[in-house]
Amino acid sequence: MKILICGYYGNQNLGDEAMLAGMIQLLKKHSPDVSLSVLSDNPKYTAALHSIDPVEHPKPFRRRLGYTIETLKNQSLILGGGDLLRDNIDFSVAKSWLIFLERAIRLHRRTFVLGISVGEIWRQETKDIIPLVLNKVDLIAVRDQNSKKILKELGVSKDIYVMSDLALFGLPKSEKRSLPNSEKLRVGISVRPLIGRGKSVDLGIYPQFQQNVAAIADYLVEQHNAEVHFFPFHAFENKYHSSDDDYISALEVLRYSRNSENFVVHRYIDSLEKLYFLIGQLDLMIGTRLHSLILAAGLGVPIIAAEYDPKIKGFMQEIKQDDLSIPLQDFNLAQLTGRIETIFENLTGARQKIVSEVESYQSRSSAFLDILAAQLKN
Repeated sequence: MKILICGYYGNQNLGDEAMLAGMIQLLKKHSPDVSLSVLSDNPKYTAALHSIDPVEHPKPFRRRLGYTIETLKNQSLILGGGDLLRDNIDFSVAKSWLIFLERAIRLHRRTFVLGISVGEIWRQETKDIIPLVLNKVDLIAVRDQNSKKILKELGVSKDIYVMSDLALFGLPKSEKRSLPNSEKLRVGISVRPLIGRGKSVDLGIYPQFQQNVAAIADYLVEQHNAEVHFFPFHAFENKYHSSDDDYISALEVLRYSRNSENFVVHRYIDSLEKLYFLIGQLDLMIGTRLHSLILAAGLGVPIIAAEYDPKIKGFMQEIKQDDLSIPLQDFNLAQLTGRIETIFENLTGARQKIVSEVESYQSRSSAFLDILAAQLKN
């Protein structure tokens, strides 16, 4: 079978690339002879990260014809993963992705939706197109129960399965290191810009959020002598993104810190293997980016979430870490101190708990994976 994968790939976002790596492993496990290609905004970047054939998005003047040709080359199309079904302040994100499925359906290709979540939806065109397209799809799997609930409320009558996030399928099987008592605690922090995310995100609180993150980082250094790492999940090696650059967000946090010279601020991470290694060395991840939390949890690292979007809450609920998911407006040192101390007082127990809950989350995918395997064999 030849399958074309469609998602937010080739955009220097390591969370999305981790999902693509997991999807590749998942599909090849259940269908070793499958031939995979992926639509990418940067084929060279995609080729460097994955063993897959990248296909560049056609230029605007031949876009409709180009997508039709690529779809016809394959027997199936997969849309996923990520928060592809949502609105942002400028347009319907969901509609821009569902047109790929709509085209594949018209061309009589098999269609799969894998590992997505549903975000904020308020546009009528989004509410209309979601059931119109998804009710014609062959197989649908979302990554949290809340997304399933929303799709059902929008009128999707097809069976909807819940699977674990695709990134978890691509993680290395390695044991968490054992720290000697004299070694420093290592804490990762992920911050991101919030421009354009949705109506419920109050951009006015973002400067205060940055100050609160700086205070938390200072507390970790001053009270625990911790080694604090800032991780960029969306950043570029030789340039800066105009509105969505995690490295710039980290530098902005440093302005408010008393200990900025003691932090490790990663400029750019050039491979998933390096990202997995660095995260696997942590004792705690404090994350805004969803995949800072997912990858850390998958590697057995305790997590605390800065909840800015429904997908954060959805994941934390799935792994029963609701009490460690703090809404952005309440994300401050007073709220985090007790949670941090509880984790540090029993790191072994905290690690065991996160491992157990992630395993439980993944085990709930088993019924769906059997169905997916059967679909790939037909």
